[in-house]
Amino acid sequence: MSQLDYNDQENIPAVKGGLADSAFHDVVGRRAAVDINFGLGLIKTATEGLSALPAATGFKFEGVALQQLKNIPRATGIALHEIDSEFPVLKKGRIWVYSEQAVNPTLPVFLRHTVNAALIPGDFRVDLDVANADDISSSASWVSTTTGAGLAMLEINLP
Repeated sequence: MSQLDYNDQENIPAVKGGLADSAFHDVVGRRAAVDINFGLGLIKTATEGLSALPAATGFKFEGVALQQLKNIPRATGIALHEIDSEFPVLKKGRIWVYSEQAVNPTLPVFLRHTVNAALIPGDFRVDLDVANADDISSSASWVSTTTGAGLAMLEINLP
């Protein structure tokens, strides 16, 4: 390995909320309206610069919460973006997210807004789940193919 190969990202393991490659990406800073786990889809709020998890249909998709090194702030042992903290949001680029179903590049992308058993708002899927998710295919597409629920690569393309 040459001295200049230290930043090679070809073999980085997939983690929820992690960048999927080293290609061009657009990241903006936002403030958390609620506690937000890494890799969840976000919506715009009425307050400029404040992002939240979807809670109802008819939202404006804002991007995906990027993973970053964080101290574990709670007894639960879960590192996350705490309420009112500033955090990075991916608006363009490829990111690893949790899909509730098998995906492939020909399928649409939906963002969950309503809890359904263990399925949480902000995760992604390929259908409405009986009106519990909204279609965001105009600004997101599947890159990878999976055989079931789990990590999948999503490409975000927001203005």
